Amino acid sequence: MNKTNENKDLEIDTLGYYLDRALNVMVKQLNKLFVENNIDLQHAQYTILKVLWCGDGISQAQLSKYLGKDPAAISRALNYLESKGYINRRGENAKTNGVYLTEYANSRRTEIEAVADMVTERATTGMTQHQRKMIKELLNKIYTNTK
Repeated sequence: MNKTNENKDLEIDTLGYYLDRALNVMVKQLNKLFVENNIDLQHAQYTILKVLWCGDGISQAQLSKYLGKDPAAISRALNYLESKGYINRRGENAKTNGVYLTEYANSRRTEIEAVADMVTERATTGMTQHQRKMIKELLNKIYTNTK
């Protein structure tokens, strides 16, 4: 690619492009801030913690469903979280493991969520509360329409 094409704005006008671009920049920013704040997590592990803070003890299968991630990816993230002391897995029955937050995870919640909130604040700078609410509603509508 030559210099004149490097800085050219592309006219890609698809919803998927805008969603992907926004997600990627937010994930990169979150991961960077986690490192800067000595939080040993990546976005994928944070999303699992966020779900568990809303409903501790759910199964790996439920996590996979809620997050739209394949079971293998969830398992890898849970292995990491368990090795760092954030979660425990306990057998609920012969087929189901419940995933539970540890005291360590709960003790770090405020710190972790404060960093995530910084990314959201930065991403939504200049938006009104109504616009922030609407974007969540619109993204949820896209999700429910396409799942």
